[in-house]
Amino acid sequence: MNVSRGLLDSFDITGLNTALSESTCLGVDVDAAQGRLQLALEARTLPVDAVTAVDRKVLLTFTGVTRVAASLRIQKWDDVDPRVLPLTLEQLNEAIDSFGGGGLHGWEFIDLDDSGWQLWSELLSFDTVLDQRISAHVIEFSQEEGIDPRELDVRVWFDRIEITDAAGNPIAMAEFIEDGQRWWRAHDSGDTRASHIDIAPPL
Repeated sequence: MNVSRGLLDSFDITGLNTALSESTCLGVDVDAAQGRLQLALEARTLPVDAVTAVDRKVLLTFTGVTRVAASLRIQKWDDVDPRVLPLTLEQLNEAIDSFGGGGLHGWEFIDLDDSGWQLWSELLSFDTVLDQRISAHVIEFSQEEGIDPRELDVRVWFDRIEITDAAGNPIAMAEFIEDGQRWWRAHDSGDTRASHIDIAPPL
């Protein structure tokens, strides 16, 4: 399916979720006036006939963004409840950067159900509405720390998604998905080309 149409079917969503899993989050750039949010990631990819896997920097550009919400919170061992930390949309990149390149853990990011959102939607640092219309899709991701017990959850409502490399050259969604799925198949089979210091080896 042509990504420029901005339409995602169940195959695209499932494949894209796999390709995004355990990507390193590098930062975000938000243009509220244009309803645009760009997420920079280092994705796990294994191109066809590759001798080694490639950690590929990609830019996911979400357009038609109507709403962005985030919860930045901390809960120390003696805290009964988490403490919500102040944050604005303009400070979102700074907050992501403060985690030093955390992974996107989990297997669902695009058009996932609301179970996670319901858990942290009462603990919002900000909830910024850019447009009153209803968007076609959502993406939700988080950043976590082990030493300093902070957590950042982010949810973006959007219409379209485009994928490019770091220089802005378009990457076909099918190619991005296939390279990511190939990496995970190799990882799960114990292929040494798809090992990563931050990702547990297969059981």
